[in-house]
Amino acid sequence: MNADKNHNILEKQLKTLAQKVRIDILKRLKKAQTPLTFSKLQKEVLGNELSSTNLSFHLNTLKKSELVFSSNDGYSITFLGERIIDEILSIEKILNQQNKTRMIRTSKYSKELFDTTKIEEYLVTEGELERFLARQIAHEVEERLSKTNIEYLTAPLMREYINAILLENGLEEVRHKLTRLGTPPFEVSKLFNSSNSQITPRMYIEKLGSDVSEQFLLLNLLPKNLADLYLSGEISLLHLNYWSFRPLSLYINTKTLLKFIFERYTHIRHDLEENGKCSELIIKFLDILNILNQFYSEDLLLGDFNNQFLSCFQLPKEELSNFFLLTSQIVRFNNSLNGLKPSLSLEFNYNGQLNKKTSNQLLIDEKFLNSLSKQSINMLKPLLLFEWSSFSPSLSENNSIKNLIINDFKDNVILYNKDCSSLCNSAIIRIPKPEENQVILDKILVNLYMISVEARQNDDKFLDILQSKLSSIFKLFDYKEKLVQKKLEPLYEWNSIASKILNDNLENLFKNALNSVSFFGFNEAILNHCGIELDRTESSESFSLKILSFMKKIIEEKNKEDGKFFILSQPHYDSYLQDSWRNGLTQHTQKKRGYTSRLIRNESHLSLNKKIILFKKFQRIINGGTLFMEKITLEEIPLLESLMNLYKSKIGAISLKDCLS
Repeated sequence: MNADKNHNILEKQLKTLAQKVRIDILKRLKKAQTPLTFSKLQKEVLGNELSSTNLSFHLNTLKKSELVFSSNDGYSITFLGERIIDEILSIEKILNQQNKTRMIRTSKYSKELFDTTKIEEYLVTEGELERFLARQIAHEVEERLSKTNIEYLTAPLMREYINAILLENGLEEVRHKLTRLGTPPFEVSKLFNSSNSQITPRMYIEKLGSDVSEQFLLLNLLPKNLADLYLSGEISLLHLNYWSFRPLSLYINTKTLLKFIFERYTHIRHDLEENGKCSELIIKFLDILNILNQFYSEDLLLGDFNNQFLSCFQLPKEELSNFFLLTSQIVRFNNSLNGLKPSLSLEFNYNGQLNKKTSNQLLIDEKFLNSLSKQSINMLKPLLLFEWSSFSPSLSENNSIKNLIINDFKDNVILYNKDCSSLCNSAIIRIPKPEENQVILDKILVNLYMISVEARQNDDKFLDILQSKLSSIFKLFDYKEKLVQKKLEPLYEWNSIASKILNDNLENLFKNALNSVSFFGFNEAILNHCGIELDRTESSESFSLKILSFMKKIIEEKNKEDGKFFILSQPHYDSYLQDSWRNGLTQHTQKKRGYTSRLIRNESHLSLNKKIILFKKFQRIINGGTLFMEKITLEEIPLLESLMNLYKSKIGAISLKDCLS
């Protein structure tokens, strides 16, 4: 009797499920986390064919069979309905496997049978999705694939199906976690087929790896709100590919490197003193530089290079071949980061005086510079930092050095005033204590122009937005410090370098690191906010100083609060000034905005003396690194007069790069 009753119930349920639309209704209700209204269920099950099927009739049939129930909120699947649809899905899977063998080519370059359990594990493990949801998504993928004629799947195609279903179900965060890193095939093809002679096989591989590293940083290592600041152009991060791996720059007094070499290779000092042999010293010196090379992204600044290293050369018996060996290796090293600007900076320090010892040093320096100038014109020369507090007024007495600086190295020279303690690296970050070695963790810049657009000429709003952006920059520095420490601390060479060359214990190395906060779009922001350039009216100048003073105040408060070393530094010329992201554009139809690294715009009609007066106002506020880059005529007398005026004015550092010939 019971068997007959069960048979009748089974027959009734099978008749109920004999129509595909009813199975589709059960599948959709099973996947839903909340009841579905009639209109939503109608749209999702029938799509555009609303008039072709009487959905109410089918719902009532399912309700009579106790597979579906309704409430004020809508329709839901019953426990019985859920159990039955699970069995139907199992039957469908068996039939699909019977009728079609579907293979998948995995990301591990192997082929295997399609298996929904692997999709489920993938969603749970990598997407951190709850298992019951993962199982539903996996079955949905299988169902959709069963309706296609694809017999040979690839892992990327599978992910497209999975990602589409995740988005349809409002699981955007899960889809974000499953984002695959890499360069689109079109871009890889362009790079592969490029006729650019600079794209060597090594650079090709490094470029693809850099793309993955950048994507991983922005998608996985940084919080979305901080990554979006970079992507929108509101802040700039330098060397994104290495951002999470290593600090921006290192400052090392050359005396430290020599001490390290002499202690490790005791015979080298003896050969220098007794035989004047520098060749092995040069080789070991460059070996150390190449070890250091992997631990910074921007540049290595060697302080007191001439007094410490070049003074090892003995005149007049020193062989010219040693100068050539040194300069050729330095130029090769300087180009090792494949950048567009020097990765090595060398300080020439004359200690503010000219005497017999200094005169001899000038001769050695002249031979070094002569040899350096003869290196290939296609190779980047290192940045040369000349201390000129007593050197510049006496340029006429040192024509050889002067001519080398002006004619051969004009684009690679910074003259700095030691009285102002303005030794700075290529990113215009001041070294506060040149006798102490220093890690420069990073330089992060805020786009002032974009703030001016959002502030709509409201001073208070401008400063409020700026404060918010600075808070985000401080958070980025926290992430940078943790990420870099995590990557470097396990490395044997880093531990050895940190303890023996940087002269600091590892715990304090990053705690005492310099953190440079900077800006760009400065002149453009003042023009947009005030309506006129900062060098043309007192009101514009006043607001520009107000912005910088505000930034300095926030930074000083942060230092006092956290015991860190944040500094305010000038922007420097780099790709962030004109690279590919929005750069402050309010509309995509506008031309890309080109920013300047100057504090005083290039088109300014101020006299040199007035530029000096204005620049000094900035210099007093931006005490973490400034560089005077205004045009100076390179004729003999005007040059000396200009340099004398700059020296007397206590300008910290000047560049000859844009001087007029």
